[in-house]
Amino acid sequence: MRLSIVIIICTTCFGMLASFASEKAEPAPPKVGDTAPDWTLQDPEEKEHNLKKLRGKVVFLILGNRKIRKEDDKWAAAFQKDYRENEQVTAYIIADMRSVPGFIPKGFIRGQLKKNPPPVKFLLDWKGTVHKRYQTEKEKPVLYLISQKGKIVFHRKANFKPETYADLKKEIDKLLAGSDER
Repeated sequence: MRLSIVIIICTTCFGMLASFASEKAEPAPPKVGDTAPDWTLQDPEEKEHNLKKLRGKVVFLILGNRKIRKEDDKWAAAFQKDYRENEQVTAYIIADMRSVPGFIPKGFIRGQLKKNPPPVKFLLDWKGTVHKRYQTEKEKPVLYLISQKGKIVFHRKANFKPETYADLKKEIDKLLAGSDER
């Protein structure tokens, strides 16, 4: 009887250890110097946008959610003011759509975004896949600047501040001048 209890306890413990070992650990968020993880997302018009296809351009990503949309828009507006006419650089707001109640149709949300478009291209991350991979947070926009070669050269979690934007702009201008080999 005691032997069978010991066997049951050992089997249970071994099973628990095996299940912990087989769980996937979340990959670390990408950091400066890493190749930016690829993604494919749709805009409100259902046109697909893919990061890998943007190689050769400087890409500024603003990852946010509906609760911090005003902060996302501040970053996007500042970017547009300085780079609207420059075809070598582009920006996207990537919205984490997981917090949108399921009873609200996607078509309604797309229609609202068409009526009130943000300052830069807006992509819809319905399943939160990009936000999970980039490990964003709910309280502040998460910013990534990606070089023409697909490397991350700038990363911040920050509400809009002129000083932080000046740091970002300095990095963009270095990349556009070709003085950065990243």
